[in-house]
Amino acid sequence: MPDRDRSRTTALAWPFAPWFLPIGFGAVAYGWWRAAASEGLAPRVGSGKIAFALALALAGKIAGVLLEAGFYHFFWKGRGRWLPFWRFFCVVAMASTADLLARLLAALARRDPGLGPWLAPVAGLDLTHHDSWAPAVRAAFGSLGLLTLTRIALTAEAQRQALGLPFARAMAWTSAVWLATRVALLFVVDLMSGMSPLPRG
Repeated sequence: MPDRDRSRTTALAWPFAPWFLPIGFGAVAYGWWRAAASEGLAPRVGSGKIAFALALALAGKIAGVLLEAGFYHFFWKGRGRWLPFWRFFCVVAMASTADLLARLLAALARRDPGLGPWLAPVAGLDLTHHDSWAPAVRAAFGSLGLLTLTRIALTAEAQRQALGLPFARAMAWTSAVWLATRVALLFVVDLMSGMSPLPRG
């Protein structure tokens, strides 16, 4: 049932001073660009297509942040609350640095597999290299770790500030959305591999 509070609060602050926003976004974009390059994307394509492939990966990341911010904006708008889109987009983009740090730690673990079990609680359970995990489960939940929880908490805190919600409620909604996207990814990966998790008749 929609919330009755339709006040358009502007309590959500920009993550940086306006003059610093281009620098902050540039740093985040460069970090994701470097992450795509370091994960073996470049060697899989011809030398003339490397820049295009990296730009496509970066564009996909930006599109993902736009979709995430848009989902929450319209979700709360449908419940009679106002979540400032561009401010929230900035927060989500900056919060993605937690994912970026997890990628960097995962790359470190790939170079030194002995670090995997130590870094797994922080950067993602996939670093435990548990062979019994199905590929779909690994794809959906392999990134779960303290950095993922930090990103969820930052997203929830921004909603708390903007909407005046209790943090526990904002965290519950954000966690539920994250879980739903992970379950959807689980089904997609299984369906693409021809192994649907749905029971077969």
